[in-house]
Amino acid sequence: MKANDKNMEYPIPTHLKHLLKVDMSKSDSNYLSGSIVCECGCDKFSIRHNENREYDPQIPFDEQDGLKVIVNCKECEKEYVLFDESKHGFNGFVNEDCRTASNDSLKELSCKTCGSRYFFVNVGIEAEDKNQFVEECVNEFPERFTADDYVDSFDWITITLCCANCNESVDWIDLELS
Repeated sequence: MKANDKNMEYPIPTHLKHLLKVDMSKSDSNYLSGSIVCECGCDKFSIRHNENREYDPQIPFDEQDGLKVIVNCKECEKEYVLFDESKHGFNGFVNEDCRTASNDSLKELSCKTCGSRYFFVNVGIEAEDKNQFVEECVNEFPERFTADDYVDSFDWITITLCCANCNESVDWIDLELS
């Protein structure tokens, strides 16, 4: 089932609402699991990222690039920002902790087993507690946040990839965001 009004009880971040096919057997109001599917229906993507970036303790955190993952549909070539640490999750959405990486700095990912550059992409997201978000963010900064914004302040993201050619699977990203 594509993310839509029928499953709005799931904490789907705004930027993924049109991309995430929710796995209802693994998702609830606190945890979201699903696969990425392009608006054209294709589920294979090439990936560009700066996943191997290193944080430099000599530079303030807010002056460093955060993790950024961009996916491009194999069929229609539409580009989506799957994750940008400077904008998504608690660190980016609420704290604005780091800078967004330039697209020029991103490297294309290829399968370590067969060299293919197309993957099936699965995402897991641990949601921020809505009541805690209201207490800590909405009540403190009502001009900046609403209660519904809790879906964009998620605490954890995992990204699992499966090569579209050889089916090699890898737990690629596992990042705490609070």
